[in-house]
Amino acid sequence: MVYVRTSTLDWVEDTVDRNDGVAVIRNAAVRDREGKDRLRLTRLQSVRNLIVRRGLRTFPDRLLYSEETWSFVVYRPELLVVDVGVLAADPGKRAALEFVMTALNETAHGQFYVSEHSFRKNLLALAPAHPDIRWQFTRQKATA
Repeated sequence: MVYVRTSTLDWVEDTVDRNDGVAVIRNAAVRDREGKDRLRLTRLQSVRNLIVRRGLRTFPDRLLYSEETWSFVVYRPELLVVDVGVLAADPGKRAALEFVMTALNETAHGQFYVSEHSFRKNLLALAPAHPDIRWQFTRQKATA
């Protein structure tokens, strides 16, 4: 197990919140936050696993390259909940959803051929299609 600084995870979460629920994170920024000379793949995978434990998702799903020039997208999964009625009326939003879903269905290596910035742009294009949901959780009554 690799130790990951809590401040790094807090920084990623704050960056996602400041950027409407989706942000492109550069590997070099993670390396700098961790205070290391070099970012190894095991540390990057640990950062990704802890990000997912906090309720966020990453694209690509598996981070395979730790080079400083690479980056990945961190987003809130709620951005994928869309109102079908809004999508039916707007072909642009339908195309954005199709792009995002196609990118998410790629293989682990195939996801690296998709631009992080295009993924982020299309994910943000779906923002007007989000329904206003009020989640309500109720406890089931036990029957004797």
